Amino acid sequence: MKFDCFLFDFDGTLAYSEPAYRAAFLHSIERHTGVLPNEIEFRDFWNVTPHEVLRRYGEELLEEMFSSFEEHYYATHHQHLTAYQGIEDLLTSLNEQGASVGIVSLKPRRAGELELDIIGLRRLVGLAVWGDDVVRPKPEPDGVLRALEELGADPQATLVIGDSPSDILMGRAAGARTAAALWGGSTRERLLAARPDLTIDSPTDLLRAITAKRW
Repeated sequence: MKFDCFLFDFDGTLAYSEPAYRAAFLHSIERHTGVLPNEIEFRDFWNVTPHEVLRRYGEELLEEMFSSFEEHYYATHHQHLTAYQGIEDLLTSLNEQGASVGIVSLKPRRAGELELDIIGLRRLVGLAVWGDDVVRPKPEPDGVLRALEELGADPQATLVIGDSPSDILMGRAAGARTAAALWGGSTRERLLAARPDLTIDSPTDLLRAITAKRW
């Protein structure tokens, strides 16, 4: 199995962003409803849009909550965001080997472009397709198809890596191979149920596999 193009999700795959989202969700939901989500609820917040999360706490308050969420998120995300351990080394190695490296994410371009700089990965990413760059975001294949076209990549030589079932479904629908990033927000059970081609426990494991030319 040979890959020369690697397309990564952003949140939960490249960027450890749960603390940034958690702080903004708590601020917004408590401010407008008086409710503090518990840990069980938080497990289901990742890999869906903020609108989908906030709608659960009151359709009539949705736009007010979203406005508060965005205000808090953009004011504080630089305090919380980091790249996962091993990601910088992984992307550096892929670039050195001549592979194409891209991002396909639900995150809006406004946030994604800022956060690539915050976590220091911009120089290592050749292309980013953000959620508002396509009409149909994941799990539809549009983001991956756009990335493949712009990078001139072969779907069968492309690995789509993400921490949510929607990443796996998106990659498969585009004709690419898929890998579950088990270090992210989703549970192993949810990811395996999506039937990824590969499972990866950590960025370091992916780097080792590539270095050993197993993938």
